[in-house]
Amino acid sequence: MDAHLIPMTTIVIAMFSGILLSLTARYFKMSAIAPLLLGGIVLGREGVGFVNSASLGDGLHILISLCVAIILFEGGLSLEPTGFKKAQGVILKLLTLGVLVTWLGTAVAVFLLFKFTPKGALLAGSLVIVTGPTVITPILQRIQVKERLHHILHWEGVLIDPIGVFIAILCYELFSIQQPFLPLLGQLGMRFGVGLAIGSIGGLFIFILLNRRFVAEEQVNIAVLTSVLFLFGVSEMILDEAGILTVVTAGIILGWKKPAHLKNLLRFKSELTELSIATLFILLAANLDLSSFRELGVKAVLLIVIVLFVIRPLNVVVSSWGSNLKLRERLFLSWINPRGIIAGSMASLFALQLADVHPQEAAFFEAFTFGVIGVTVMLQGFFSNPIARLLQVKAPAKKGWLIVGAHPFARKIAAFITQTTHSLCLLVDTNQAAVAESRREGYFAIHQNAMDIDNLPQEETGLIGNLLALTDNRDLNELICSRWADRICPEHLYRWSPTRRPGEQDPLSIGREVWRELPKPSLIAEQIKNRQMVVMRSHLQTARTKIIPGTWPLMASRDDMIHLHSLPWEGEGEALLLQNLSLHLPFFISPEHILRLKVGSFEELINEVLRFADKVVPEFPSASTFSMLMTQQRDFPTTLGNGVAIPHAYCSKIKEPLCFLVRLPDGLDLKAYDGLASKLFFILLSPPGDPETHLRLLADIAQIAHDPQKVVTLLESKTAEEVMTFLREVRLE
Repeated sequence: MDAHLIPMTTIVIAMFSGILLSLTARYFKMSAIAPLLLGGIVLGREGVGFVNSASLGDGLHILISLCVAIILFEGGLSLEPTGFKKAQGVILKLLTLGVLVTWLGTAVAVFLLFKFTPKGALLAGSLVIVTGPTVITPILQRIQVKERLHHILHWEGVLIDPIGVFIAILCYELFSIQQPFLPLLGQLGMRFGVGLAIGSIGGLFIFILLNRRFVAEEQVNIAVLTSVLFLFGVSEMILDEAGILTVVTAGIILGWKKPAHLKNLLRFKSELTELSIATLFILLAANLDLSSFRELGVKAVLLIVIVLFVIRPLNVVVSSWGSNLKLRERLFLSWINPRGIIAGSMASLFALQLADVHPQEAAFFEAFTFGVIGVTVMLQGFFSNPIARLLQVKAPAKKGWLIVGAHPFARKIAAFITQTTHSLCLLVDTNQAAVAESRREGYFAIHQNAMDIDNLPQEETGLIGNLLALTDNRDLNELICSRWADRICPEHLYRWSPTRRPGEQDPLSIGREVWRELPKPSLIAEQIKNRQMVVMRSHLQTARTKIIPGTWPLMASRDDMIHLHSLPWEGEGEALLLQNLSLHLPFFISPEHILRLKVGSFEELINEVLRFADKVVPEFPSASTFSMLMTQQRDFPTTLGNGVAIPHAYCSKIKEPLCFLVRLPDGLDLKAYDGLASKLFFILLSPPGDPETHLRLLADIAQIAHDPQKVVTLLESKTAEEVMTFLREVRLE
């Protein structure tokens, strides 16, 4: 191969193989660092030689610097200020006292075991200060620890990188240039000053550009990327290595200020970060000399053990002193401290620059750092989950629900979820009237666009583990699920979607389609409001036998879990059914309104019913209502036949119709003034302003009275619940 093509093929192969290994690692739900290290070694000079990092020359240094800038900017973007407040003291100590413990503790161990000079030992110790978001974030996402531990580790991982890099640069200059310590310490302070100043000014400038819409939406990502790299370059021009803190600071400011299009920006930067990590690890691992690892021998193993199991626990003890962290939380913090790409990058750069002057030390720095990276990633990547479970620091399962839509249909579902699982149920809708009505009914509803995740209350969305999109727009429902896919497990994303035409199903679509046979949610909501449909609860075993035409199973609750895609019909639990109604009665009769009375006269029956109504409706006009019902019964008898009577009247004190169903015991009936006997009484009371519903209910009752078998079923039903079930399932001719 021509010599001028080697650098190009090196980068291309590194990028392709790095992403391929990252995708493979994600498929098997493991950390990508281990396969990237192994892949780099196989492709590099110790393997087949396809990746020749040395051919890049100074370009490798430039590539590492730019990739590190992208990685750290993305880390700064992801920091949440609320997380810092929840463990502020511990985080600050980890970034100060903890850094000193790790740095000096490792330096002492290197000095004693390998007899390095103090300056060489300090440089070796500085290389393993950093942890980095590139390794800690995937572990935290996979094991889901308690929120406070998550924030501590995430903040430490992001902010410790520039601190560690600055200290490493200080030690490198102290070791290689042999300058006095105080001037170097002054340069360290200047790097902090330059990084904070340019990062703050640049971050605010980018925020203003985005927030005032000076940049077109389709150009936001590329504009921010080039701006960040420009800030990095300016800082580097002013003072070497100051750009590291610049990009972190700019990222933090943008993340906290939350400009427009932040979500898209985060996704774009996350993809760039993944590409950067994959490429760098392949390039750096390809340049490793395995003989350096063998030459270190048993002492290197002992040194790594000391770093992991002595120095890190000591770091946590010092940093958590005086905090309210529990012992098991401190043990978990002591266990998890993986090193990543920043440590590897610094070690490789120093090794290249020191190879001619200090070859032995250069080989040690690179081998020791990559040894720590490999061991920590392997051990903590594979065993952090069982250790978190053993120490009981895993976060409880997120059982909360976000329902997109606040219409009556969504509210019925929210009520079922809340009542059966006692979980948070948050309704989100852009319809302000629907949100206001939901709030009046006692639901937790927010007037907001569900796509704008960052504008939703973070305290509540942190508890959300399930999403149900119930808009009428199938594509919008899918887009909402896609937007929430990085916060909620795809298995817990649900969306209404109509039945698709053959060949229309997209196998890559996000969110599980539910209720495809149902009409649009808004239509269902309107039918519920107009009392043409009802959403009802039933026991699982009995619900299965009640699935008749016009009834659809929606979801089931069992063992405090909601099953929405496939209902577990067997076992204890509750089912939620949607049913078309022929009758309007089920909306105005509740089980408490179904009475079985033993009375001797019609007057006594009415008095008993009105006494009960007086308990239901405050200041109920019992006397005037009794008079109206008795006058009606005398002048216009309400006996319908088949043993059914429907005394009815208008009552000004009630807001909606109220219906009582009275069943007389076997062998007892009451005769009206027309001489006809009745055993089943529907006492209907309606507000004067709703004669249409009053007449409709009278028609429903007349339809039942016309069928002797329906009357017998109502009289022989043993419980009020059985009566309600029958009324819901009645199909009129």
